[in-house]
Amino acid sequence: MCSCAHATELAAHRLHRMFTLITTMRRGSSTGLSAAWARYATIEAARLGTSTLLRDDRIQRVLIVRNEIPPAFVEWADR
Repeated sequence: MCSCAHATELAAHRLHRMFTLITTMRRGSSTGLSAAWARYATIEAARLGTSTLLRDDRIQRVLIVRNEIPPAFVEWADR
């Protein structure tokens, strides 16, 4: 059985492994783009979300960050 402290540590570790995307747009807002709001479990999944976002002409670049406070930089993706 896991103790509460161990369960909290596992949950925190899982949170740190998650990735999210930050977009830079030419015009408008990314609030309507589900890929911009999703959380990704792996860097490969985040890169797939990035490629989905970059198909939209309004997106200039996408920043992949770890889902932490403050977000930790992982990589940029440009057109």
